[in-house]
Amino acid sequence: MRGERLNIGVIVFDEHGSDVRLSRRLDRVRVMSAALDPEAVSILANELANLDASNLRDGMETVSDRLNALSGIGPLALSELGTFAADKSGGYEERVQQILRHYVEPEPALSKVVKKKSKLFSEVKNAFKSQRVLAAKDEGLDSHRILVSHEINEGLFADLILKNGVYHVVQTVDFQSSERALRRSISSIAVSALVLESARMRFGPETKSRIVYQAPSVIEQLARPSLDAAQHQGAELINWASIEDKRKFINTMSALATPQEIDSLVAVSQQDRLFH
Repeated sequence: MRGERLNIGVIVFDEHGSDVRLSRRLDRVRVMSAALDPEAVSILANELANLDASNLRDGMETVSDRLNALSGIGPLALSELGTFAADKSGGYEERVQQILRHYVEPEPALSKVVKKKSKLFSEVKNAFKSQRVLAAKDEGLDSHRILVSHEINEGLFADLILKNGVYHVVQTVDFQSSERALRRSISSIAVSALVLESARMRFGPETKSRIVYQAPSVIEQLARPSLDAAQHQGAELINWASIEDKRKFINTMSALATPQEIDSLVAVSQQDRLFH
């Protein structure tokens, strides 16, 4: 009656059916009315996919007809049709999440990026900088260069990420010899595994995950169970102390990335000549 509206989700139509995605904050509906039950709203919204599937079975083919059939169900209303294009499953998921962020989810508070200061992280970053495949500050994933400290999910940042067909996500863990630092480093592996799993959920199961680590041999033995657990979850382990591991990792990532262009420079010099 007040004419108030609240975006709670999106529905994506294709020739096979529909995909309903709802806000992670459905509790916001209580702002409009304390009588609204978020769970009931969720059930009703998700029922749209079942109704659309039924309409498809009954021979309703055009998307516009399917949209009209679902419009005005209970307190829910659907907007006008829009379209988008996406490549492969990872691109589709990324585009849907982008639409949700732009039109549905509440705007998040500005997150403060905590820059990694480990020696290992700096060495890895500088290795790619020397290969001219590190992205500039104003470049995004579509540059097909390696981005630093890219947010995967709210509060979760990938140390390095590259998009080239599939997504390549890299975490670094620099082990130290002290007992306190070791515990902190093992915790970093757990956080890295969480970041990598979030990346797979967001970009698709084909996402390539890597953990680059550096540790004294004794410390590596103590940390081995945590590293093995991360590897079991699908992460490739790169020992930065291994010349072969380092070379293969840098060459593989650099070959996948688009290098920065080099400005042409012609040097003019005077040649000293000796006369005898």
